[in-house]
Amino acid sequence: MWAEVLIFLTFIFGFFIANLAVPDREMSEQENKSLQQLPKFSFEALFDKTFTKQFEDYTSDQFVLRDQWITLKAAAELALGKEENNDVSYGEDQTLIEGFTAPEQSTLDANMGFVNALVGNTDAEVYFGIIPEKSEIWADRFPARTPNDSEAELIEYCYGLSQAHNVDLLSPLREHSDEYIYYRTDHHWTSLGAYYGFTAVGEAMGLDVPALESYTDRRVVSDSFYGTTWSESGFSWVKPDSMEIFVDAPEGLEITSYPQGSPVEGKLYDESKLAVKDKYSMFMGGNCPLHEIVTGSEGTSLLIIRDSYTDSLIPFLLEDFSEIHVIDLRYYRMSVADYIAQNGFDKVLVLYSASTFATDTNLLLLSR
Repeated sequence: MWAEVLIFLTFIFGFFIANLAVPDREMSEQENKSLQQLPKFSFEALFDKTFTKQFEDYTSDQFVLRDQWITLKAAAELALGKEENNDVSYGEDQTLIEGFTAPEQSTLDANMGFVNALVGNTDAEVYFGIIPEKSEIWADRFPARTPNDSEAELIEYCYGLSQAHNVDLLSPLREHSDEYIYYRTDHHWTSLGAYYGFTAVGEAMGLDVPALESYTDRRVVSDSFYGTTWSESGFSWVKPDSMEIFVDAPEGLEITSYPQGSPVEGKLYDESKLAVKDKYSMFMGGNCPLHEIVTGSEGTSLLIIRDSYTDSLIPFLLEDFSEIHVIDLRYYRMSVADYIAQNGFDKVLVLYSASTFATDTNLLLLSR
């Protein structure tokens, strides 16, 4: 008995010493999050309980071998037959999938009201698309009994209310569901998936859509991509994704971005992002309130109301438009209708993934 107690105390003491000896980390690459640093003590912080909360977070975040314990927990969940960890399911071919939860109908009614208000507030042609995610297209990869509502039903309902030109993204993605159209470790579509999304946009707008085989510059730019779903899951042993570029930046392309309100030179591909955890931000440099793209091509002008799926779709549109502007409603707070009128856009594309459209509270800005 005393031997067991001694072993236990030695184990606890060893971890205590290890936690003191190992330097604190600022970032967890596996979880893709900043880690709590040692909080500064003050009596004010102690009495209002902020110090206590921050110190609890600090001890949790800086616990020695934290990443390995997270992986062990995820492996234990699988061994117990749970087949998910932190609401991420471990699916076929090491595909990490989060189930889709349908919103209240009133939320969809309100968001579609905002889209329709934009249609009524502008003379430009407005196109509207909801991108189905891998929880819909790759639903057969889910483990059995995983909760997952139908995105197809959501799309059908919203398109029934829409007064815009609807873009059928569901059909081409279903047709090519056996291809590598979504990242296994991330929630986005791949560049191949974005191409099939482009075919849907092109069909709706009457554009000439090049055949897949015509993209002779197609190349892999990373074979070590681990996305946000991987970071949430704890399933650290799965194989990484690869990332591709189909379209090189053409000569004459000019991109002006406004990340903090002032103009800076933007990039179609910021390949420096391939050296960081969030490799998907290579496309257009990641989230930004506004991009202005002058393509060097002849054609009409387009405004895109985007979520992050759109960033990998934009390269396919460059040949069809002389100018493309991209607005993110999370950061751009001005009137969209006024922006359209001031710039004289011919077409507007409102394009969101299903889960973002179901939860975004910023769509009301379309009605202003």
